[in-house]
Amino acid sequence: MRKRLIGVWGLALLATLARPSRAAAAEPAGAPECKNAGVTVAFARGSTELDANGRGALAGVAAWLQNGDQRTVRLEGFSDKIGGATGNQRLSQQRAQAAKDYLVARGIEPDRVMVFGHGEEPPRVQPIGSEGRIVVVIACDVPKESAAETPASRESEAAAAPTSRAAAYPPPPAAMTSPAPGTPPAPIVVVPPPMPTRPRPPSRIGIEATVGAGAIGFITESARDATQPGAAWDARLLFGSRSPIALEGAYVGSVQNIQALGLNTNSLLLGNGVEGTVRVNLSHAQVQPYVFGGVGWTHYQLTHAATNTSSLLDKDDVGTVPLGVGLSARLGRAFILDIRGTYRATFADDLLRTNASNGTSSSMQSWNAAGRVGFEF
Repeated sequence: MRKRLIGVWGLALLATLARPSRAAAAEPAGAPECKNAGVTVAFARGSTELDANGRGALAGVAAWLQNGDQRTVRLEGFSDKIGGATGNQRLSQQRAQAAKDYLVARGIEPDRVMVFGHGEEPPRVQPIGSEGRIVVVIACDVPKESAAETPASRESEAAAAPTSRAAAYPPPPAAMTSPAPGTPPAPIVVVPPPMPTRPRPPSRIGIEATVGAGAIGFITESARDATQPGAAWDARLLFGSRSPIALEGAYVGSVQNIQALGLNTNSLLLGNGVEGTVRVNLSHAQVQPYVFGGVGWTHYQLTHAATNTSSLLDKDDVGTVPLGVGLSARLGRAFILDIRGTYRATFADDLLRTNASNGTSSSMQSWNAAGRVGFEF
């Protein structure tokens, strides 16, 4: 019986000696601690371009990385929910990559910067007005105490540790979000969100193609007595909607009822012409007011007037000077809605003769109010 007890005790002792202690199996000290650096870089809608605020914030992150070889960062990109989920995932990754490219350009090793794209996933913290279009900087660093500790010192501490059961289980490590004593905190940079701006179109200067319609009428009393307000239409091509000065070419047309002695009751005054104007854009915002002025030519012709015994000419070529104001709005990425009012002064206008004996004619000055729709390229 005594030999059996000794044998059992011996087997238990061998098993105890062969079992590795939890202290020996514990993860070695020196793991980096990661936390939100308080740095967020905001982007304009649909853009991956860093503005001045974003570059300033990342310059502080680059300086922090250069002061410690063991420091790394994670750049986590986000997007808003406008557009498709797949495109937004790619956009968030590209924003994080743009931030990394800036850090690498400042001399940071690429393997010390990791990038992640979270797509439409809402960030935990986002600046007011950014709508999720941000890159968040997560800073990782090794505490000074762990970095200074050598493998030899850890072995000597393990050899000198007491063999009691309580000492074999060290207290749990501190949470990763708790900075070690004496470790300087990561720089906190408050980045105001950029002003909401729309990305430039592929043409950069802005090219608009629009068509529209509206109302037209003559201004002088004698011309109003002979005609009625009618319909007008146009097709325009504009170069420079994103520039202070833009150039515009247009086809313009109109039709009005005309009444005079010697004309059929269903006679019409039909106008077709071209215009070239210079447009001054008063803003580059999404809603853009503007003024314009230029020169044009319109060919007027009477229709349904087989027999014309009136004092009116059958046709006439009239010079015009269009002047006016307008308001253009960008809806979505490329759709344009535009309204304008136009005054057209005229010269060489002999169609409406007021006195056939001396050849005097009535001025054909006109007003035009129109709305147009189109696209920006």
